[in-house]
Amino acid sequence: MRCDVLVVGGGPVGCYAASIMAPELDVKVVEEHPRVGEPVQCAGLVTPRVVEMVSAQDAVLNRVDGAYVHFPNGRILELNGDGEKAVVVDRGEFDRRCASLAQKAGAEVILGKKCVSVRRDGKHIIGTIGEEEVRSEALLAADGYRSGVSRQLGLAQARDLVRGIEVDIRFKLDDQRKVHVHLGRNVAPGFFAWAIPCGDVTRVGLCVANGEGTPQRYLSAFLEGQGWSGMEKVRTYSGIIPLGHVERTHAERTLLAGDAAGMAKPISGGGLYTGMTAGRMAAETFKEAFNKNDLTEQHLSSYENAWKREFGSELRNSYRVRRVFVKMTDADLDKAGRKFDTEKAKKVLATGDIDFPTAIARPLLRSAPSILTLSPMLILRLMRR
Repeated sequence: MRCDVLVVGGGPVGCYAASIMAPELDVKVVEEHPRVGEPVQCAGLVTPRVVEMVSAQDAVLNRVDGAYVHFPNGRILELNGDGEKAVVVDRGEFDRRCASLAQKAGAEVILGKKCVSVRRDGKHIIGTIGEEEVRSEALLAADGYRSGVSRQLGLAQARDLVRGIEVDIRFKLDDQRKVHVHLGRNVAPGFFAWAIPCGDVTRVGLCVANGEGTPQRYLSAFLEGQGWSGMEKVRTYSGIIPLGHVERTHAERTLLAGDAAGMAKPISGGGLYTGMTAGRMAAETFKEAFNKNDLTEQHLSSYENAWKREFGSELRNSYRVRRVFVKMTDADLDKAGRKFDTEKAKKVLATGDIDFPTAIARPLLRSAPSILTLSPMLILRLMRR
């Protein structure tokens, strides 16, 4: 088989990129699972801008405008947003929407076949798909946190990871417009737990830092503590989120995007906005490169410059916040809760954008100057963004 661009990974990042390239280029997308969108490995809480990228309004399950943040000592901060802040999507349907767009644009989506190896061969990249070989002129690696492509082509992987587990339970939260976020070393060490309203079902999950044991143990304790352990479990799913982006995401004839490049946001773990934005940029870079007949590493570096201009500083700053967060004790978290529990601070927190969470650092410091004592060097760095 031959093609212009081989996309390894049939998730939203790879398929969205394929949908942009396919009208001009011969594109093949390889997805190892037999059905796009399965298994689900995401909480599905995204900003409206992500849904708008692929016009996937039919995948929206609920709309959210605020949050309840639970601290270890029992303090609860209620944040009321100034409008819709996020939507909950059916990730399976969302992923299939992206794949459908790719196919309608002319890309071939190959399901149930794993790209077992890739290698460079002169002016081509050879991908072994099952027992067949695909000879392509360029390759987009969108094959997740364990990206075999990046390893085989000598590119790095994300610096850190968290392990997550989630369950949909047959239980309806009273407030359908707010998510619940729970903090604490005994709840979810190195990350947080959540409860997301989805009508008659509530999506409950958590992640734990690498080295903190299995998330299943913490989820069982969390469900017990909330009085939900006896609720009917509709579906359980799990996954791993890479954190700390790869510094070099381009090579000759090759680009990395999404989890393969460690583009998940270190504070929330969400990766659709960053990954799909990078996927679009990768597609545009490849189209230009083919037009100029220049797929060299130097020419493809424009992709890396583009995504770093768009959200690179946010990923760096968010990772700095994470490094401080994982060292915080429950007493530290409770101290932070006290400082944020003012009308001025809560008003600023409620304006936050989950795609750019550190953007509120400056107004938050103005509303609550005492937060400077939490981590002076971190906050001063965020102020210089």
